[in-house]
Amino acid sequence: AIAAEEPEILGMVRVSEGETAGSYAYLINKPAGWSIVGSKKKPDKKIQKTTKGKKPTKSITKKIQVESGDFIEYDERDLLSVMTPEEIAQYEADFGTLPKSSKRVRMKVKEEEKANFEIEELKTILEPEEYAALKGTTGVWGDDSEFAKEFSGPPGTEALATAGDVVEYDELDMLAIMTPEEIAQYEKENGPLSKSSKRVQVTATEDAQVDFTANELKTVLTPEEYAKLHDSQISGNEPESATFGRFSRPSVVGWLKDLKEAEGTPIRGATYWRAIAGATEVDDTGVVLLCPKDFIKNVFVDYAKYVAVVGNGKFLAAKPKNFKEIKDKGLIEMEIISKVRKGRGDDIIITVGVGISEEFSTCTHVVHACQEQLKDGVRGDPTANPLDRRAPRRVVHCDALSVSSLIHDEEIEAETAFWPDEISIVADRRNGHDFLEGSFLGRSDLVDNPYTNAYREINGAGDGFEGWTVDRYDQWLLVQHDERFPKGPLPSLHDGNTAGVYYLPADPNRGNMGRDDVRPQLLEGQPAPEELAIQENGVIYTVNLDSDLSTGIFLDQRSQRAWLTRNCNKNTRVLNCFAHCGAFSVAAATAGASTVSLDLNKKWLDRVRPQMELNGVTDFEERHDCIYGDCFDWLTRLTKRGEMFDIVILDPPSASIGRKKKRWSVKNDMDELVALAAPLVKPGGLLWTTTNNASIHPIKFAKMCMKGLEEVELEDAKLERVVPMPNDFPSIGPSNVKNLVWRMPE
Repeated sequence: AIAAEEPEILGMVRVSEGETAGSYAYLINKPAGWSIVGSKKKPDKKIQKTTKGKKPTKSITKKIQVESGDFIEYDERDLLSVMTPEEIAQYEADFGTLPKSSKRVRMKVKEEEKANFEIEELKTILEPEEYAALKGTTGVWGDDSEFAKEFSGPPGTEALATAGDVVEYDELDMLAIMTPEEIAQYEKENGPLSKSSKRVQVTATEDAQVDFTANELKTVLTPEEYAKLHDSQISGNEPESATFGRFSRPSVVGWLKDLKEAEGTPIRGATYWRAIAGATEVDDTGVVLLCPKDFIKNVFVDYAKYVAVVGNGKFLAAKPKNFKEIKDKGLIEMEIISKVRKGRGDDIIITVGVGISEEFSTCTHVVHACQEQLKDGVRGDPTANPLDRRAPRRVVHCDALSVSSLIHDEEIEAETAFWPDEISIVADRRNGHDFLEGSFLGRSDLVDNPYTNAYREINGAGDGFEGWTVDRYDQWLLVQHDERFPKGPLPSLHDGNTAGVYYLPADPNRGNMGRDDVRPQLLEGQPAPEELAIQENGVIYTVNLDSDLSTGIFLDQRSQRAWLTRNCNKNTRVLNCFAHCGAFSVAAATAGASTVSLDLNKKWLDRVRPQMELNGVTDFEERHDCIYGDCFDWLTRLTKRGEMFDIVILDPPSASIGRKKKRWSVKNDMDELVALAAPLVKPGGLLWTTTNNASIHPIKFAKMCMKGLEEVELEDAKLERVVPMPNDFPSIGPSNVKNLVWRMPE
């Protein structure tokens, strides 16, 4: 795993009479993505299938309206499902306790409360396994209870479980539960099995997979027998429900505790500390004041300086329920650092400096101060509009804090050395749009990252140069130029970072992939190797810069591939549709997942295995498949065969024509594709839906996906994640690329 950027202690002030490390308040430079407390890393867990019959939980429906007047409704709990436990706690602290129906699902029933719940109430709170354990400890329900009936197994198993009854059965039904040894003995005594019976045991053949479905097996086996047979014969020892690794969000307190322990001055753990000023939220960056909770009264914030990027399509975040406003508005000072409006239409971006004196202020105070003053939201704020994310996070940074001790003659001022890339990418444009140290504005983290050397240097109009995009692949650049617009800047070949530049005079579209008359040409410098190895988050991929329109990887999906490397494990099975050269598959495989890559172009698929082998994947034959064929046709065939996957990825071209000459487009037919793919996702698994069609608004795309889910009776699937573009893909208005991740019902 690649280590994340770590926090840094900028200063500390003593807030108690003691002399230990726990007697100080710390000013810490916090990177984005770090929580204050964090969460304990849990072992990999199989997501259990929810038993039918539970009471439906109450929806918390909200609406978002866009300028066109279009609405989309979403359940608040769908968006909360991606949060860590500490983020949920923070959400409840800000917005109030979640409704009883959703809260009780997570709560642990205390021993003394067990007897006070009705059966139906317990079933809405506990998972089946917890409920069964509780039943065993109380002994209050018999085997003929409603519980026993509901959880005794799928329809058709009653005859196998009930004693004393005279039951008619098919010989095939009984053979289905026999072990291979018992079948061998049966054939020895009674002769060979008939073809129809034998096919249950030879599910490796395609005919058997199609003609004897998983649902038919469920009707003749107990749940335990079916699970055993399914694991060994149908799915290659894969669990029936989705399985993922557990990603643990890094914790500032945990980091500080480890640091002080290594220095020989240990401090207490998470419950001892509070973040009381500055960058207190997970997405915030910059200085945070971390203080022992018992000594908050002994510290005073003299002033705080913040920087925020405002411009969120006029979407505003609501104030948290327990939000403590700064009543004296005279303590808040605001200045405009830069304003970017040329060529951006209504999507004007303003970089704002905010100073707050003599108050405990946080980045959240800055968000609402900017909204009140400028009548627009902070860019990327997910609480304002979760579907239209125009930055990877809400772009607020605590640049400086000055803090004093009220019991000691001590004060400290701390300031960050640099603004984060999300701010630099817009605020530094006043400096002349020149390449800085071999890389364009707002890419410093990527330039300095030893594990990533492929990213976008200039993203066309989003960076101020319409029709001009520049991608970096290690020491080579690929320029794509729409010749209706002027050329933009390029770095020098003498900057030490660039060996050659390829030029493509075109307006690229993924649907044109593979055209012989469209390919980049070497403009200057040295030619790149035919198979150029690049690195992204520590994973090796290969690209080709002069053979085709596509290099073999889409750089705008960097964060999605990073998610796969962190969250897959050896039990995760991934179906990568429209796989192209298999970058998603490679990322998942490096984490141990098994993969199936599906694409209509065999040339692209031939590049999957070599990339996996470059990353040390040695079990390609056993655990990875590449299927050359039409995705629509194969989705149907895989469903008939009873195949199931933990993750199904849909990243289709904007438009295409399949083998049967059927024209298809995301704009008109995405719901059809979702309806074909969703049944292949295991209970609790994920369906990834992606498009780069700029003409589709994020809300319309979400509605099309929802329609497809409803068509196959999966309307209970939840929108779990909206994945914005990385920093190096700034947009004007909604991003061209939309990434929505749906969690299937368990």
